[in-house]
Amino acid sequence: MELTRAKMREEWNQRWNFGGISRVGYYPLAEYSDVHAAADAALGGGAAFARELGSKATEIDTRGVLRFVLGVTSASLLLRYADKVWSSYARGATVVVENRAPEGYDIEFQNMTGASELVFAEIEGSIEMLLARTGARVEVTRRRLGNAPASARYFVSWKE
Repeated sequence: MELTRAKMREEWNQRWNFGGISRVGYYPLAEYSDVHAAADAALGGGAAFARELGSKATEIDTRGVLRFVLGVTSASLLLRYADKVWSSYARGATVVVENRAPEGYDIEFQNMTGASELVFAEIEGSIEMLLARTGARVEVTRRRLGNAPASARYFVSWKE
């Protein structure tokens, strides 16, 4: 944490010192991208670290009652509500889920203005952990979307 904070912009450190950053707050994606850049500058690891961070953060966020709820739902049901779930994390961004039965699903995150490649890598880890919490064995593959830097598409397949 201290190594990352040393690489963050002074504005962020001031906000941190005075309680302006919390675990449950909303932050614009560009600012979140800055935090990822600071962590990468301090710790290295690139996309692999960001993906693991997404997985571990989601694992922690889905302990307790939420873990129970995810355990009694199916991966396909969770994906049907992906846009509603995501809207609580990123304002203005949307998630479009397309069933590619029997192979799996395409999940496209749109209007992610300010999101960096590291943010998209973190999302990949989060998707995998969320679906794994439903009991599915998951494979997530990110597909790059040509000239759409504010979008990312993931292909998700699983066995329940």
